Amino acid sequence: MTNPYDVYVKSSVETASPLKQVILLYEKAILTLKETKEDIKKNDLRSKIEHISKVTDIINALDSSLDFEKGGEIAKNLHNLYDFIDRSLVTVHAKNDIKLIDDLIEILENLKEGWEGIESKI
Repeated sequence: MTNPYDVYVKSSVETASPLKQVILLYEKAILTLKETKEDIKKNDLRSKIEHISKVTDIINALDSSLDFEKGGEIAKNLHNLYDFIDRSLVTVHAKNDIKLIDDLIEILENLKEGWEGIESKI
């Protein structure tokens, strides 16, 4: 059965502006990382794998949307951050590293705030 919240989020992302889509993707990644922490605490391997996979998909989507020609140095820096997050998710899975999850959440929250700052100026 389809989760109504997931349907709502999918609809929100599909109808949002490109900038708002990025913000929503950050929000979903942050929420999913928090769920991953709970999975680790409950020793729920299946759910942990599903959540890590979701975050990986989100990070890959954000990375694939980068325009290196127009984005220049900023796009390169974001690519490097996304690559770090992607590699860190492998470590999270292998070591159940909650501290690393907290670090990734902090990175994503800072990025989200940056995009929200841009959005507020448009």
